[in-house]
Amino acid sequence: MESTNQPVVFGEWLKIRRKTLDLTQAELAQRAGCSVHALRKIESGDRRPSKQLAGLLANSLKIPPEDRTTFVKVARGELPLRRLPSPVLDPTTGSPGKPEPIPKTSNIPEGLPPLVGREQELMAMGQLLDDPQCRMLTIIGPGGIGKTRLAIEVASRHQDLFSDGIYFVPLAPLKMHTYLEPAIADALGYAFQGHSKPRIQLLNYLRGKHALLVLDNIEHLLEGIDLLAEILAQSPEVKLLVTSREKLFLQSEWVYEIDGLPVPPLDKVDRAEEFSAVKLFVQSARRVQAGFNLSPEDRYPVVRICQMVDGTPLGIELAAVWVPVLSCSEIAQEVERSLDFLAVSLRDLPERQRSLRAAFDHSWNLLSEDERVILCRLAAFQGGFERQAGEQIAGATLPSLLALGSKSLVRRNENGRFDMHEVIRQYAVSCLGEDPQREAVRDRHSVYYLELIRDREKALKSASQQEAMRELTNEIDNIRAAWSWAIKCGNFGLIGQALRSLGRFYEVGGWLGVGIEHLETVIEVLVGKPDDQPSQK
Repeated sequence: MESTNQPVVFGEWLKIRRKTLDLTQAELAQRAGCSVHALRKIESGDRRPSKQLAGLLANSLKIPPEDRTTFVKVARGELPLRRLPSPVLDPTTGSPGKPEPIPKTSNIPEGLPPLVGREQELMAMGQLLDDPQCRMLTIIGPGGIGKTRLAIEVASRHQDLFSDGIYFVPLAPLKMHTYLEPAIADALGYAFQGHSKPRIQLLNYLRGKHALLVLDNIEHLLEGIDLLAEILAQSPEVKLLVTSREKLFLQSEWVYEIDGLPVPPLDKVDRAEEFSAVKLFVQSARRVQAGFNLSPEDRYPVVRICQMVDGTPLGIELAAVWVPVLSCSEIAQEVERSLDFLAVSLRDLPERQRSLRAAFDHSWNLLSEDERVILCRLAAFQGGFERQAGEQIAGATLPSLLALGSKSLVRRNENGRFDMHEVIRQYAVSCLGEDPQREAVRDRHSVYYLELIRDREKALKSASQQEAMRELTNEIDNIRAAWSWAIKCGNFGLIGQALRSLGRFYEVGGWLGVGIEHLETVIEVLVGKPDDQPSQK
């Protein structure tokens, strides 16, 4: 459906501007020096113009000189559409209106690679976000299908709809549904105070807000989704955009299911570059090998790769990682040797993990012995780690992190923390079991994080409380793992030293229930321990 007010894709913006200038496709194509067929593809969203063509279109469409650089970047997918002014010229001045200011309160991730394809999905979801009847939109699909990237893109393109901002809440690192309230509060920049329950404080804060919450990867926290229903009931101007592997089954839920990217059939291999799955492979390959181009002999194996992973973006991206060391034919052969994942439907083991395990086997063989040892030991971390912790616990020096990062096995996020994709971490965990130092690694991990929380007791009671809370919240999964290992090993001396600080942390964070559960695990072990069995000091 054509709109003259709020286009959601560049092709629609281009079409509106062309018609505003009373130009036919043939007339604009002639001015810009391109074919009518190419222009039609751009307006339909099937193709993006080259940098040169985008510049010619800017001239032909009377884009002001100060806006032409932005126009070219939007046309190329390097900036969101909201950066452009209205495509409709002001009849009184003959000039375009200024783009609406971007809310400064939002925390949507930026600097991501351009989204490949998905124009139809973006348009449809944009219309749903603009629909007053749609209060909660759930994007569902299997793991690795690109739900997060799609949610970020559609939210970014519609910031003008929410006067109080858009807030991205990453839920994948959370292990328990009781962390939902603190995670949302952290994304909002809100700190719990006093003795009121965290949920009541959060609901009161959201009441009256006109905002969008993007709740990413919620499928493992379904026991806590009653919070979502309460937010919708008490905050009529708040909308939820949720990503999940399964439906949430709430009355307010609108579901949008996504599949893999379009893959060319074998009878269209010669036109492979026109399909989004192949475009994504090429884009990903260029990130690891500058100047990569899809040669005629590469088309068939790349199409086979895309078919074997069913157009799943994560599978395509991780297959492209091997371009610097393997030919496209060799990559296809490696993927083909491990198609057993297509026959597995374990609820807690996504298909993408099965398909990638053989590729990780090959990666393992390419690593040096030192790199293998470090990768395995880094698997002891949960929820990422700081550089100092990686070196002290796993022996991961900066050069080794750089080496593993260059192989796409370890990554550094925008906060400066390092982590591994969960599938890679699980693979490394299985290899850690063969390391004779595995218990020593877990001992070091446990001591490091329990000492960390012990040493933050003073900060948690001072003006540095917020900084300390943020630091410990980032390490919550490592702290929980350290606590469990200390209990298993009977290191009650260190547990005792960290107990008061941990209790303070849970109290300030609004997680008293979790803190009580942790204390109960210690009590259960102590009660069951024979009187004559000494505990470690």
